[in-house]
Amino acid sequence: MEKVALFVDGANMFYAQRENHWHIDWRLAYHFFTDNKEKAAAYYFTATPPLGDSEKVTKYRGFRTALINMGYSVVDKEVKLIKSPDSAIVKLKGNLDIELVFRMLTTASSYDEAVLMGGDSDYVPIIDHLRALGKIVTVVGRRQSVSNDLINAANKFVDLETIRARIEKRNGLKKQMGAH
Repeated sequence: MEKVALFVDGANMFYAQRENHWHIDWRLAYHFFTDNKEKAAAYYFTATPPLGDSEKVTKYRGFRTALINMGYSVVDKEVKLIKSPDSAIVKLKGNLDIELVFRMLTTASSYDEAVLMGGDSDYVPIIDHLRALGKIVTVVGRRQSVSNDLINAANKFVDLETIRARIEKRNGLKKQMGAH
């Protein structure tokens, strides 16, 4: 039986959901991509809110616990606050692309197919490498935001809109969107 591993770029999927105006039920997504396959792993990569924002931290912890209970391994790190030296503008930075690529690479022997829910062209080199190893790579994302280079590198591309009926969250939308 084919072994599949799911890798979710949480920030990318947060923005995809916002742009699509509907929300992913992560339990349904997990089952959609692993049905009739052996489950190698499921990873969800995300930044945590700053510790000073207790309301967001509480919502995030609930979301994280729910993901873990669904079978995901959550890889997270605290968002960094970066203040511009020229102004009072503060940006939030919480990118986990390197962690996602590292996990795809170091666990490659445990799966036959990698499902990447994300759309950054930065993922092209890891997809090329996995395909050279004989792995099947499926990229999932919002068609309007996924890099054409990424789509072309993958074996298969799945537009979120085409699977909406199978993975859309039908209740508790605000609760889930408290964190990404």
